[in-house]
Amino acid sequence: MVTGGAGYIGNELVYRLSAEPGIKDILVYDNLCKGNYNLFTGLRKVPTNNVRFIQADILDSRSLRKYMDGVDVVIHLAAKVETPFADQNAHDFEQTNHWGTAEIVYTAEEVGVQRLIYLSSQSVYGHGEASAADHPRVPDSYYGISKMRGEDHVIRLMEKIPVQLIRCANVYGYSKNLRVETPVNQMIFDAHFTNRIAIHGSPEHKQTHISVYRLVEVMARMVNREMESDVYNMSHRKMSSLDMVDALKELYPCLETIFVDQHIPLRDLTMECDERLQEMLPEDTTMVEDLVKFQELFTF
Repeated sequence: MVTGGAGYIGNELVYRLSAEPGIKDILVYDNLCKGNYNLFTGLRKVPTNNVRFIQADILDSRSLRKYMDGVDVVIHLAAKVETPFADQNAHDFEQTNHWGTAEIVYTAEEVGVQRLIYLSSQSVYGHGEASAADHPRVPDSYYGISKMRGEDHVIRLMEKIPVQLIRCANVYGYSKNLRVETPVNQMIFDAHFTNRIAIHGSPEHKQTHISVYRLVEVMARMVNREMESDVYNMSHRKMSSLDMVDALKELYPCLETIFVDQHIPLRDLTMECDERLQEMLPEDTTMVEDLVKFQELFTF
């Protein structure tokens, strides 16, 4: 069962899992709150006929019990993510990311799910450099707070069943259900179609990022491995805004860059990838190679 399976990351994960010979049935559980139906249409089809879809909400405990019963593994991706509006509508974040995750945990415990994989966010750290998962959680946005509270429910379940909690870096890259507003995706979109990007705040500001392809590959490999219940940091690249400009200029040499309020320092947020995930990582690529792969999928 993949909650949020029709979303940005879930879309690609469903395609990837459907190609795994050992997985006989995949249930996409999504409320389609963003009105995006791209998973269900187009020329690209799942390799095998083993995917089902249920339109339902993770806050609907009756639906969760009905459809989670008999499921071996739950991959919980469903979340409210509103980059760059992570500090607006605190109630919405709290309902979906905190109490929605609580409903997932309660139901998994009740129906006897064998394993839970939960995708959290580096936002729970707030700022600083998280070299390990025991780094203090000091979220500084409503989104980060809601993900931290959701984590607390998931951590409680670790005492009863195998649980892998993944704190993920900023995700970028092409998906049929594309989110353009994420930092890297917004930059390459602007560079490609307007030949101009804007950097707000200090251009030395650093964050960690990971390609959606890399993230999905690791999660697919996790499903087929026995892993200890724990918290795992998942990241790939530590880049400043200036590093991103340099990468984009290799594709767009005449790119215009506008710096806005560059004197204002921003809090860095970086995270080291857990060593236990290293053996599951696909072949390494450069940021420029990832951007070229994205660029080739633009229609014009």
